[in-house]
Parts: sequence; structure tokens; C-alpha cells
Amino acid sequence: MLLVLLLFIQGLAKRSPATYFYKEGKPLIIAHRGACGYIPEHTMQAYQVAAYMGTDFIEPDLVPTKDGYLLINHDANLNDTSNVSELPEFQHLKTTLTYSTFAGKVTETGWFAQNFTLEQVKKLDAKQRIPKRPQSLNVFKKITIEEALDWVITENQKRAAINKPLLGAYIELKNPEYFNSAGFPVEDMLLKVLKQKGISDIKGATAKCPVVLQCFELQSLKYLSAQTDLPLTFLMKSVLNYDINEYKDAVNALGPNFGFIFGENGASSGFVEEAHKLELAVHPWVVRDDFINSEAEVESYYMKLNYEKLDGVFTEFPDSAYHFFNLY
Repeated sequence: MLLVLLLFIQGLAKRSPATYFYKEGKPLIIAHRGACGYIPEHTMQAYQVAAYMGTDFIEPDLVPTKDGYLLINHDANLNDTSNVSELPEFQHLKTTLTYSTFAGKVTETGWFAQNFTLEQVKKLDAKQRIPKRPQSLNVFKKITIEEALDWVITENQKRAAINKPLLGAYIELKNPEYFNSAGFPVEDMLLKVLKQKGISDIKGATAKCPVVLQCFELQSLKYLSAQTDLPLTFLMKSVLNYDINEYKDAVNALGPNFGFIFGENGASSGFVEEAHKLELAVHPWVVRDDFINSEAEVESYYMKLNYEKLDGVFTEFPDSAYHFFNLY
């Protein structure tokens, strides 16, 4: 009877056994698309700067290329994050595409990664997405998840030698339901890469490169949970009609937007406490310092996030997060 009870309790507990998924007394700093407040997003340089600034995790978003590589880009459309529209040789690849997302069907016109080979993608220059951010560094290249992981693993070998905490990769699969239907089994593609790098489970990830997997599509995470024991985070966008109990047995953390965390007039909504009762970590997104009115308000915002007892925060300015979470 006692054994049955223990197994039942274990089945309910969603706290991950991955020690790197938790940070005593302060939130994990997750560099959203790298240090993209300063450097064009999802470039090696954006990740390197984020690491220098003290981030705990870089955050690659993955979409497939035509020839089966997992490209790091926020979504399949390359237009907002590269100079593809300026290159005559790729004008014939411009198309209008309707595809399914977690929020429903979307129709877009542009240049989509799944229509490009990796060789073609490598001819593009990455571009700063947000116009008011520095545009002088739009010269770096797009990279694959293999390239990013190889760099993190090498960086971590240096860190391990001096007993410095390892840098992690907080990896998001974009629109997996659509890509699976289009012939790209992105979950299996990612698991294959992780296995090749020796980080497809907690044991390997703890030793070489801490890994967290995230997605807006719960079904994708349920599939991954049957294949790996790596920590899983369900990303949440709509504050309407959600049932937190739907997630407690499938994932280890929730990644809500800040609308979940703060209610009217910026008061605490109780969401964090609700999640913690179910042993779900909370990693909200995303802090953009340059969308906050003043330095004083930036400081106030980070202090407020710390007060909420969050387990992690996605930020595009990891230096600010490091400063406020470690010095205050």
C-alpha cells in the first residue's frame, strides 16, 4: 500500500530532477533570442554577449530548412530577421503561406526557411528586428542549433575547468504541428541532434550543457516527455479560459506572458502561487528594457519581478537582469 502511495505522489510531482532548472533565491536569467537588445537576435554574437553578461540560458527558436537542418530563427519567415528581401537571387522564393499555429491559422507573405537550403541561408545577413535598436551590426550570419550547441559545450568545458556554472540552452520548437504536417518531424529532428551531442537526457545535459525544451503547443511537449526526461516548459499567451491543472502532469514549468503575472493596476494576480502549489516553475516572458519609459521604471520592474518569487525570466537585456537579481 505504501509503495502504491509513493508512486502516486511521484506521478503528481512535476518538479524536475534537473538541478540546473532551479536557482536558489533568485530567478534564472534566460536570454530571449540572446542579448538581442544589443545584437541582432539568434546570432552567435548575440549568444556570446548574453553569456558575457551573466545569463544562465541562451534561448534558441528552431525552424527547419529545406534540406533538414534546424535553423535558429524566431519563426519560419526570414524577412524580419535578415536581408533576404534585398537579395535578387532569392526573389523567386517569396511566397504567401497559410499555416497553423497554437493561436489558429496565420497567412503571411515572405521568405520561409523551409524553402531554403542551409547553404542559401548562410548567404543572408542577420538583421536587427526592432528599428530603434542598433542597426550597425547587421552583418552577422544565421546559425543552426548544432552550431549553437557546439559553442555552448566548448564554452562549458572552459567553465567546468574553473568551477564556473555551466551555460544552458532553453530551446523552443516553433509551430511543430504545422511542420510535422509539412514533412518535417521537428521533435525527432531535435532529439537526434541532442543525442548526437550527448545531451538528450538530464544526466548528459547536467554534465555538458543544461537543456530545457519549450513550446506553445502542449501536444508537442507531451510527445517529448515520452522521449526524454529533460525539463519541459509550456508557453502561454492567452489569459482567457486557461486551466492550470491541464498542464501539471505534462510539464515542469509554465512560460506565461506578463499578463498572467500581474492583474489590474499591476497588482499580483496570484498566478505564481497557483503554479507553485502544483510544483510548476514559472518563467514569464519577456522583459524589454527599451520599451520601459525610464531607468527608474526599469529598476522598479525588475525589483517587482524578484518580489513575485519567479523561478526564471526571459529578458532581451540580460545585463540588467543580472544586475538587479544579483546586487539587490
